[in-house]
Amino acid sequence: MAAISDFEKQRQENIQRNRELLKQLNLDTISQSISNEVPEKRDTKKRRVASKARPVKREPIEPSRRSRRLAGIQSELDNPEEFAKIKQEEDEKERQKQELERLRRTRLLGDFSLMDLVTDKKSGNWVFENKVIKKEDEEEDKIENNQETVTVPLDEDNKALDLLRSLGDKFSAGDFYEELRKVPINNDKDIEIKRKEFDNLKIYERFDPLDIKLAHYRITSINFHPSTTDRVVMAGDTNGNVGIWAVDSNKEADEPLVSILKPHGKSISKILTPVQSPSKIYTSSYDGSVRQLDLNKLESSELAYLNDPIESGDYALGISDINQCRDNPHILYMTTLSGNFYRYDTRTKFKSPGMKDLLRLHDKKIGAFTINPNASYQIATASLDRSLRIWDLRNTSKLNASWSEYENQVSPHLYGKYISRLSVSTVDWNLDNRLVCNGYDDSINLFDFSGSEKNSTPITKWSTKYTVSKSPEIDTADFKPFNKIRHNCQTGRWVSILKARWQYSPQDGVQKFIIANMNRGLDIYDQKGQILAHLSDSVGAVPAVCTLHPTQNWAVGGSASGKIYLFN
Repeated sequence: MAAISDFEKQRQENIQRNRELLKQLNLDTISQSISNEVPEKRDTKKRRVASKARPVKREPIEPSRRSRRLAGIQSELDNPEEFAKIKQEEDEKERQKQELERLRRTRLLGDFSLMDLVTDKKSGNWVFENKVIKKEDEEEDKIENNQETVTVPLDEDNKALDLLRSLGDKFSAGDFYEELRKVPINNDKDIEIKRKEFDNLKIYERFDPLDIKLAHYRITSINFHPSTTDRVVMAGDTNGNVGIWAVDSNKEADEPLVSILKPHGKSISKILTPVQSPSKIYTSSYDGSVRQLDLNKLESSELAYLNDPIESGDYALGISDINQCRDNPHILYMTTLSGNFYRYDTRTKFKSPGMKDLLRLHDKKIGAFTINPNASYQIATASLDRSLRIWDLRNTSKLNASWSEYENQVSPHLYGKYISRLSVSTVDWNLDNRLVCNGYDDSINLFDFSGSEKNSTPITKWSTKYTVSKSPEIDTADFKPFNKIRHNCQTGRWVSILKARWQYSPQDGVQKFIIANMNRGLDIYDQKGQILAHLSDSVGAVPAVCTLHPTQNWAVGGSASGKIYLFN
């Protein structure tokens, strides 16, 4: 046995001396006496007793991540086999995470119960994600075993669905509304009456607007259901979620009855209530699909899906807007982010369109389009290429598309165009043949095609001077607005694009449109461009996406945080 060094002897002596000193202090006895003298502290706070235990969703427990350091593997040289195994597990977990995120952003295939599409109000993900997102082997196993869908009862958070089952310079003209009101308008008493009527509109008082959250992300589309008794407001966001708010719900409810579904994988471009079926809702998305929500059956089904016939594989044509014909509500018109147009009869089985079925209207994104309510074969489009164009769908030919940079494109007859300094965001057509459009040139433009005014250009009939031209951009007439209203449209990155929209069928007979104001308000104008209202009561954010009730003078707007502001 090796001899102990002097240093080790000294260290052992110090350890023994410290132990004897600790025994003399008698610390164990002191600690016991202290614990006996100190009384036990009782919790004097009253505990809240839950009236009813709510079921808690239990997430599947995943195995904890394996640590190379705890496994004693610092590098590949320590244990190559174990190192490779842990690395493979980490890569597989990351791949599964990326695959799950990709599936969340992909369009849905097939039919679903609306309860399957309900999202969690905190995370924004599907509550029943295992039902919506299925792997191929799971889908095959379900078919082989003939499994049936289990109906999930509606919980407290989704009673809204249960109720539906039964149903430049940064300024705008509206910023100076009070000053404009003082200016007489040729003794127009009707304007003053309307202004007083809108002055009586107040923000919905039953709930704080901050508590009415209708989307998880920035709102991109909004819809006011035509019902006047059991009012319903719907909104879509940038992540494919659609929120449904039953406004006139049980008055004893402590919070708004809101249900948020996720029927799409990408941004919602339009929410539409079919004229012939008010119990159904059409939603279009940048994922290339149009889905139908049946509020009676609480089901969601795919109505149409556009993919590019030129590209190989499944390359979706993002749908930017959808509209219905008034004279034939079964015909659904839709435009794409690539500048295409397509018509679909909802009474027939959908087939993927070919090149001859897609009409070329622009070479860039169509932000919005509108159908002439008096002649369904006429449409107007607003595009990123800085133009507003009016088309006649009765004559389509490749000769009409000579203006396009794409080859072998089919296009309808072009009546004329309006060229803006910057992109045109939207266009809308009212019953009196007036058009409204706005864009990034910070102006609202009004066009009159009724023929009633001296400078108006009627286009309700086919032009007798029309001939197929090789240069329609030169030969067609340019439209000029009869009124241009100053309006700040510089929304930036975090606020949705402002879009002016006419009231669908005003009960009071006054044609009017609404547009959001960047100073946290809503502006309402008549078809001559005279301002009727500036609504800004208790609005805490820019209600960028807004609309009027189809018949009543109620206004609603949605913000970038998913909040809703209702004026009634």
